[in-house]
Amino acid sequence: MEKKELNSMKKQRTRLAIRVLLLMLACIVTGMLGACNLPFGGSAADSKSGLPIPQTRNFKLYVRDNWLTMPDGKKVYVFGYTDNPNGHAQIPGPPIIVNEGDKVNVTLINDKDPTLTKYNPGGDGHTIHLHGLDLYSTSDGDPMTTPPRSASGTPLPSGSKQKDEKTGSLKQGEQFTYSFIADHAGTYWYHCHEATPEHIQMGMYGAVIVKPIAHPNQAYLNSPKFDLDSTFVLSDLDLPGHNNDYSKLYKNTPDVDWTKSKVSYALLNGKAWPATNQDPRSTINAKAGQTVLLRLINAGTQIFTLSAPGLKFQTVGTDGRKLDQYPITDSVIIGPAEHNDVLVHFDHAGKYILHEHIDENVPSSVPTTDGNLTTITVR
Repeated sequence: MEKKELNSMKKQRTRLAIRVLLLMLACIVTGMLGACNLPFGGSAADSKSGLPIPQTRNFKLYVRDNWLTMPDGKKVYVFGYTDNPNGHAQIPGPPIIVNEGDKVNVTLINDKDPTLTKYNPGGDGHTIHLHGLDLYSTSDGDPMTTPPRSASGTPLPSGSKQKDEKTGSLKQGEQFTYSFIADHAGTYWYHCHEATPEHIQMGMYGAVIVKPIAHPNQAYLNSPKFDLDSTFVLSDLDLPGHNNDYSKLYKNTPDVDWTKSKVSYALLNGKAWPATNQDPRSTINAKAGQTVLLRLINAGTQIFTLSAPGLKFQTVGTDGRKLDQYPITDSVIIGPAEHNDVLVHFDHAGKYILHEHIDENVPSSVPTTDGNLTTITVR
């Protein structure tokens, strides 16, 4: 491990240790130490400041496949992540939501690899890359930097050459824990970094939200306040790669060129219009006078431009960092892999349509499911 990386790790651990120590002392002084040992998902708080105490957050994700039904009746094959070992792939994957200062452990368990078939012996393998977050190289999720490990995911010393030593992406029966300190508030995302264009296109992506520890109604410290927040993960499907499950996809057929995807369906949180309108995660319901934070993530292959006639967009952050100025525009442009924090203020009651603004991204062959589109209802 390089000296620079060691120094970075030491600084992060020192900052977290000081933070936790001070808050634990506050708990002891106020007789609230028991509140510091809440089960996962709780939010212990210092009694004087009211601030959440940094915690260790543990997540488990499994690799599964699924068949999605589009609004026109077409069934498409996908594979992705789920937090339910007995469930199917969720598109997008389960959101990872933490507070600033938390230590986060994300364990990927590849116990049922859908890419392992007689035509693809060994399977592709999978990883998790936490896109935009500050990571140790050992938790980057790139198959080339994943450290030596046992089949159970236990890190091994470099060069140990143990009999069960594994490297690269996680193959069938393996697991690994990716760890990081949530140092910066903002909107991020995660995805598989094995055969990246193919695996993201198939559905291996999800949102990561880091909330400011002291300001839950702000995207970043000292940024404008909001009343509600919604996470919209934008993506697209190119049908040739989704017509069959993986066991048939490469059977006596030419390989799909995953770098030349075209939009057959544009998706918002895994739904195509008009199904977005029936999904509470993919619509916005607010009151006049309120401000909504839109956490926008582009997990697709195209540049998306969103607009909503009658509304303005104020971008406060991009790619997990607060902007110096907050431009107000009629539309929001978001490129592949970008993740933006955008405020929308509602002056008046009414119904608005949030939609894709670039005609080239609208699949003309599927007029009933064209573009990223949903409704905003203001009461």
